[in-house]
Amino acid sequence: MEHHNPRLQNLIDKYLKGKCNEEESEIVENFFESFSSRPDILDQLDPEKQHEIKRRIQENVLNRISPTPVRKISMIKLTVAATVALFCISIAYQYLYKNSSLKNIEINLANGQQRHITLEDGTKITLNASSRIIYPNSFKDSSKREVILIGEAFFDVAKNPKKPFIIHTPRMEISVLGTAFNVRDYENERNAETALIRGKVSIWKTGHTDKKFILNPNEKFVLSNAAIHNADIHNHVQSTKPKVVSLQYATVAVQPLVLSNQDGTALETEWMLKRMTIRDERLADIVLKLERMYGVEIQILSSKIAIQRFSATFENEDLDNILKALQTVNYFQIKKTGKNQIQLF
Repeated sequence: MEHHNPRLQNLIDKYLKGKCNEEESEIVENFFESFSSRPDILDQLDPEKQHEIKRRIQENVLNRISPTPVRKISMIKLTVAATVALFCISIAYQYLYKNSSLKNIEINLANGQQRHITLEDGTKITLNASSRIIYPNSFKDSSKREVILIGEAFFDVAKNPKKPFIIHTPRMEISVLGTAFNVRDYENERNAETALIRGKVSIWKTGHTDKKFILNPNEKFVLSNAAIHNADIHNHVQSTKPKVVSLQYATVAVQPLVLSNQDGTALETEWMLKRMTIRDERLADIVLKLERMYGVEIQILSSKIAIQRFSATFENEDLDNILKALQTVNYFQIKKTGKNQIQLF
């Protein structure tokens, strides 16, 4: 750490010994977070010190979360919920709320809703159903343009070489200068994806800035909550063949986009056309898409029909027609139990 200010070095040592006051701790944490994407700077710190600072920051953020009673749910949901909470609070702390001149804008959409948003810099966003986005009202006083997304959105980012546009999701972080791409990270889905339409993006698993991928047009980054064999991580992937790695029990793959035979549209962005293509998917997964798209609640009462698989394409179709079409392939019964409530059995 020979290039750092000796006073900062002394402050870091003091922080690691637990002797810093609140203001001094904030200085160290802000320094570390500010340069988390600059290994040329942080590599001057001893690796053990880097690890300890990361651990302390995470511990401090967790201590800010007020404990609230929760009902027992699956471990996967609890893990994702904790990740989302930690992620949102840490980002808000270090960026959105750090500058008091910024006003935070937050948009939450329910099932069945979509919204078009234009940011102050000209970036256009289409937010999908059951999604949440947080962004500042202005990027003028910041060196970066940062937003938080939980759910799905299509971004057409205004080009600005001096200010990278960064999207934080619970499982991914994406950095671009100006490009168009789709980001999908819903807490109740196994996969999180970023699909690139044009331009170029740098993407990494949240918290792993040392393991970045560069996407080219018509490629997508897929992060799945499943552990497989270990493999080397490639910083740049150009082959159309998927390359798979294991990152702390999360599988990462770079894959080519799947294009529609109808008009060449990427299947990953069809939701903006009110179109849904199903490719050998379980009814349980199809139901999640239908609930978001149509703003309904669908309950599957039989585990046997939940695992039935279907393939089809629907565009601007009524929900009733979709369910009846699926019913003709693998039979199940349909019952409406209330307004926007349906049971399948």
